[in-house]
Amino acid sequence: MIEINDTCAEDPPQADAFRMILIVFIGTIVCTIGIVLNSFLLLSFRRLDVFRSNLLYLFLLACLDILVELCFMLIFPASLVWDYFRVEFLYTCWHIYIKYVSTVGQVLIAASTLLIVAASFERYICSQRSSIQFSPQRRFLFISIVFTCALFMKGSVFFELELQSLPHCPPFQNLRLDLSEITRSESYKTIWMFWCRSIFNVFLPFFLLLVLNSLTISNLNKLHNNGFQSILVENRCQSDATDAFKPSPSPESLSCRPLLEPSVTSSTISSVSSSASNDQMPTLLRRNSEACAARRRKRDATRTLAALITIYLLTNTLNLLITIMEFINPDVLGSLGEGWTYKYLADLSSVLTISSTAFRLPVYFHCNRDIRTQIRDFARSCFIDQNEKKKLGKLTMPITASSTESVL
Repeated sequence: MIEINDTCAEDPPQADAFRMILIVFIGTIVCTIGIVLNSFLLLSFRRLDVFRSNLLYLFLLACLDILVELCFMLIFPASLVWDYFRVEFLYTCWHIYIKYVSTVGQVLIAASTLLIVAASFERYICSQRSSIQFSPQRRFLFISIVFTCALFMKGSVFFELELQSLPHCPPFQNLRLDLSEITRSESYKTIWMFWCRSIFNVFLPFFLLLVLNSLTISNLNKLHNNGFQSILVENRCQSDATDAFKPSPSPESLSCRPLLEPSVTSSTISSVSSSASNDQMPTLLRRNSEACAARRRKRDATRTLAALITIYLLTNTLNLLITIMEFINPDVLGSLGEGWTYKYLADLSSVLTISSTAFRLPVYFHCNRDIRTQIRDFARSCFIDQNEKKKLGKLTMPITASSTESVL
């Protein structure tokens, strides 16, 4: 906090009815739903070994989403509440913690985006050959790189904000949040704040997710076709080998056979072949079930990743357009509706971005059967079992009382 002897001036009101409804009401509801759903998802994962599988990405993504939603409520709804209702205590607290919470929120958003990219990259590598598997040590290395890159890209936000104190001014004028001296450099503002962050946080993740998703689908289709053909070839080889070891009667034995001895007929051959095919049925069924399970997992993984990419694109497109307009001609945005249109668009962009973190559980539930089964089992253990215990308790209480009275 820097004390300055500047003139006292109260900032113009930033809150109106529309912003209160959009940010405070709708935004808070979305964040609350997101915190509940992501917490439920984390509790559903507690029975799984997430630290040794690729579910670690989804587990960490749910943790980051909860923290991002908490940061959103501390930044945007809180600022509008103290501005609209003139709450001095909230005004002071907001100016004290905003520098730290804003930095943490920016780092977490960048880390969640890079986690999706890292999960897509691992899935692409594993799709090249069915035998390739990522070790937990390598996965932890990737995650460490993700958090390091996010901290490097967005950690500088902490040094771009400056809290100024005006002790001689009355309340609601004695604190001021301003940009620091480093942001007044045109090279820093243009190269780092816009170009580097826009490329590494928006453009590059979009491009990588689309490319990796397309390549993964292509590799999985090739593996599926090759695996199906290898199964057919192996089954044919086994059937040929079985036919080669069948005893074939010689002409001499057929000529010397008595007339009353039962001869080898077509029904006998069909019975032998049917018995051989019956011996191969368990193997064929097992391989068919494994192929169906592999196709199902491929379809679920593809649908899940495609849904995440689509939601990410839709919810961040408005933010990208606003960022581009801010760089090309910021005066145009400021002149629309005396600046209120720009504020409304920025608020809508924030709500859309936070909504992508709040509704990942419905996406997982709809697209992935394994996660859907785990969520249903956890919900059944939490709600249905508890209701059954309550009903059982109500039924057993009178029985216990009557049995006690009989004993007495």
